[in-house]
Amino acid sequence: MLRELAKDVFVETGYESGNVGVIRTERGGLLVDTPMLPRDARDWRAKLFDLDVDEIYAIVNTDYHPEHFIGNAFFMPTRIWGHEQATKPISKYKTSTLEQLAASYRESDPALADEIAQIEIYEPELEVGDRVTLHLGDDRIEVLYLEGHTPASLGVYLPKAKVLFAGDNVVNNEHPALADANSLAWIETLKRIMEMDVEVIVPANGEPTGKEAVARLEEYIREMRSRVEELYQAGASRRECVEKVGMLDFYPVPEDQVSRVKRRRRESIERVYAEVRTAHPRARR
Repeated sequence: MLRELAKDVFVETGYESGNVGVIRTERGGLLVDTPMLPRDARDWRAKLFDLDVDEIYAIVNTDYHPEHFIGNAFFMPTRIWGHEQATKPISKYKTSTLEQLAASYRESDPALADEIAQIEIYEPELEVGDRVTLHLGDDRIEVLYLEGHTPASLGVYLPKAKVLFAGDNVVNNEHPALADANSLAWIETLKRIMEMDVEVIVPANGEPTGKEAVARLEEYIREMRSRVEELYQAGASRRECVEKVGMLDFYPVPEDQVSRVKRRRRESIERVYAEVRTAHPRARR
């Protein structure tokens, strides 16, 4: 579903891989992520044309996970912004990830699988460290480093419109993915977002939200860390933590997403366990 969040600021929430956005400027459209599947990328390109976005100024990939950048190929040639730590992880996806993604559609849609296998990967060519400010006509757009969900996560902030494209650093009523996270840095990023002059936050998936989702997510991460630390200090193993931490009732889990959410929760707990173990190594016996 295409929505206008503010003047010249749009988000499409209907694609399988998650949300994508566009900011119309005098220099062309600034895209926030791109759809992963070819059919969705073509649909998004058509919608951009309907929005009078004839030229693409640049793409910002909010992190190095494939659902954010595989669709870059359908919007070239243009410049691509990403965090300085994103290029190396993306380069590893050039073969294995496309093969796995194609294989997941091979039985249900062989033609789509064949097309996915042929996609060319375009990684970021312009690196963001802490912040890049773009002055595009009357628009000021800030590309911000928001460490948390990954070590290379970015947000796109429009101060005038009070809109923040937060990527996977914000979730709206669903379980977050901490498999590549720094949970303490994520908490600090969420506190930073709470202090920003923002009215609309666009998560990587689901409907745009307000700061109430940020507060709820911070509570989730703090609670998971607390439960893992308590179990770890009591001598629990990683496996025991996965079994005992719980958290599934913190956000609703649709029936058709139970297995996916359970896998995500397991990976998140394992990541937090590794962080806690590094911070508090046990004495060897």
